This record gives sequence, structure tokens and C-alpha cells, in this order.
Amino acid sequence: MKYLPIFISLLFFSCTSVHKTVKQPMSHVELNRSDFDLTEQETAEATSVKILNIDFARLFTNKTGFVDEMNNGVISATSIPVVGQYLADRTTSYAFYNLMDNNPGTDFIFYPQTEKKVICPVLGICLINSITTVRVTSRLGTFK
Repeated sequence: MKYLPIFISLLFFSCTSVHKTVKQPMSHVELNRSDFDLTEQETAEATSVKILNIDFARLFTNKTGFVDEMNNGVISATSIPVVGQYLADRTTSYAFYNLMDNNPGTDFIFYPQTEKKVICPVLGICLINSITTVRVTSRLGTFK
């Protein structure tokens, strides 16, 4: 009988988790070559230096925004439109950012080629210190 209040109080303390998902609609956009223009090959580079796996140069810096005239053409490194496959890491994202930032007025990156070089100067152990350089070469597209 003395455990009845504890049992009743445990009934009221519970954890509920509700998950709702929405199925993504099939979206298909068909573009013809006459719908966009491509530039010649453009190149950009980005380097990140990590000490103890922390990039101190970009620790408190965040390049965000939207590509629009009202925001002075600021580009988000995470939302750059890329057609084709590429390496998915932060330094590559910074290189894509530099590529779009150096070529204002372009809408997307078209089948990029990436070259990644990682140097671990302290005993060859990348956990202590690593220098990553990514070079991106690609054509850039503009919609007509």
C-alpha cells in the first residue's frame, strides 16, 4: 500500500516521442543545353589548417547568406548549387564558395573536378596538425 503513490506518480511521468515524416514529391526538371550558358574552366582554392582537429581560423567565422542583389550577392557555402558529384567536406565547400565568389553572376557549378591534398607535418599524424588544400576546377553556368 505504501508503494501505490509512487506507482501512480510513475504513470504520470513518461516520455513520449512523436515522429512525423512527409514523403518528398518526385521533382524532375528537364533542361536543354539552350537553357543555360557555360563559362570556360575556372579555378579556385581553399586551405584549412586544423590543430587538434579544430580549424581555429574559421571557428568564429561563418560565411552564410543568400545569392541575391539585396544581400550584396553573399553566397552560402552550404547551399551552392552543384551539378555533378564532388567531395563532400568543409574545405571543398570553402573552395566552391571561393569559386562562386570570384565569378559573380553565375548560377551553378557544372561537374567540378576537385584535387585534395592533405599534409600532416607533425610526425605524419593528422590528429595533431593537418593542412588541407582543395583546388576546384569547373565550368560555371548561368541560366538564360
